[in-house]
Amino acid sequence: MLRRVDRVILRVASVPGAVSYYRDVLGLTLVRNDGRVASFRLAEADTELIVHADPELPAEAIYYLVDSVRELYERRAVLKLRFAGPPIAATHGYRAEVKDPFGNVLRLLDRSTDRTAGATASAAIEDGRSAGSLFSGIEPAVPARRAALIAAYEQLGRTADDLPYTPHFETLYSNYCAHYPDTKPSRQEVWRHLLNLRKGGKLPRLGEARSAAPEISDEEKAQLRDLLGDAIGKRDRLPYTPRFEELVNEFNRHRARPISPHLVWRLVATLAK
Repeated sequence: MLRRVDRVILRVASVPGAVSYYRDVLGLTLVRNDGRVASFRLAEADTELIVHADPELPAEAIYYLVDSVRELYERRAVLKLRFAGPPIAATHGYRAEVKDPFGNVLRLLDRSTDRTAGATASAAIEDGRSAGSLFSGIEPAVPARRAALIAAYEQLGRTADDLPYTPHFETLYSNYCAHYPDTKPSRQEVWRHLLNLRKGGKLPRLGEARSAAPEISDEEKAQLRDLLGDAIGKRDRLPYTPRFEELVNEFNRHRARPISPHLVWRLVATLAK
């Protein structure tokens, strides 16, 4: 099932410094460097090492190459894999995030569209930044359909801050994706589409958020601020990203009663004000 490790992603304090170290000291082949992200090829494998300094992207991540993410999704019950959602179209195939029976997160990626696109497409190196994405082949860029999203938002009648990680967002997501007959946007992209509409003053005003942040201790507030770090000033960009998933897991690690992702989001939104 797992053919090989496709790429390892690491967050670093300085991309230029990481380039100097991994290329000049460890001797890895530099494939690409645009100052924000750098990609290296390992000496005896096709595996890539990708370094970045973006606080919104995972500090550490491993992507496994498989033959077909969609086939694994169809067999998920037999394989005892829990998918975070259906496979999402990527630049050269499909991707998905799953959990094994022990709770470990596995990020899966395939090259299924390469097999129909010919040798030219399969020879492309998936480390470039496409529109709206840092890592090509991991996060597809799907253009917004503003009228459809505004209509779905109005139908719900709940503010944007009320939506992340709720059944209401899933309803909006389903209704909105119905307007995409082919490649559908990811949840992160739909959230970004909403944010862009809100920043542009295109979303109707629906009053204050109905859900409130739970009561937590001052010590827990300080812990959450530490976990957020520089991301506290970019809190709107966190929902539906690996960075937010890491934050939720870390915040709940020592709690007797874990808090849902939505309530963690409400805490983050309150702390960031």
